[in-house]
Amino acid sequence: MKKILLATTALVATTGFAAAELTWTGSANVGMKYSDNGTTTVHSEIDLGVAASGETDGGIGWAVEMGLDSQTADSVATDAADGGSVALTGDFGTVSVGNVSTAGTSIGLADVGFDTIGIDDAAELGRNAATTDASMDVRWKYAMDDIALDVSMDSSTDDMAASMKWSSGALAIGISHAAAGATGGASANAMSIGTSVGGFAVNVMAASHSTANFDSVGLQASMPVDGLGTVTFVTGSNDTDAKSSWGLGFSKSLGGGASLAGAYGSANGNDKADLGISLSF
Repeated sequence: MKKILLATTALVATTGFAAAELTWTGSANVGMKYSDNGTTTVHSEIDLGVAASGETDGGIGWAVEMGLDSQTADSVATDAADGGSVALTGDFGTVSVGNVSTAGTSIGLADVGFDTIGIDDAAELGRNAATTDASMDVRWKYAMDDIALDVSMDSSTDDMAASMKWSSGALAIGISHAAAGATGGASANAMSIGTSVGGFAVNVMAASHSTANFDSVGLQASMPVDGLGTVTFVTGSNDTDAKSSWGLGFSKSLGGGASLAGAYGSANGNDKADLGISLSF
């Protein structure tokens, strides 16, 4: 009887898997990282993501996803499982529940380096009420024509963030607002404007925080350079750091999902650099 029950359970489970589309994605990197307030380290990282998706008879799409991370710096290994999320998609947009990012992250700059050296952090300090990119657990996204709406909240603390982006051709403008759930809690507003001409692209952002010394600004510019792929310059400053931050990096495709990337810069007076290979699969 137990064997029959197990076989029936396995058959039902297999049928359920066949109705869903299961995909694996991943990325990895390996290289050297340098900081003048520390030591040069050998760094490697592996990120794996698994997702399943399907659609109900009524046309409601669904998706579930989670990830696994492994990182090694100077022979010290850390491993973690990312909290997953469940999403439903329809005419109402997409609602995701679980470990989701705050909508405030839709306003920001790209970093430089194969594993990034943290230059964008200076420009993005004031974009969230908590001044961090802490995860929330509910997020709603909706797109109509050239406008994209994004709202997120923490159902436990009532922290929230909302953003709107408008695009027309190469021009993109975004605004966001974030607020802490506590009475009298912090709030933040941010704005970005970006455009591109040929291979040259530029994006600027500014953020205003209710705590004055978290106000921040930044700029990112990139262009193709023969032999180096894409070269990107990033700079940012805020009213907390004693010095402005800046970084210059490159990323060159090697084919087969591999790219060579590196960067050098200064984060609040701390010189930083990295050089390595990034993989995507």
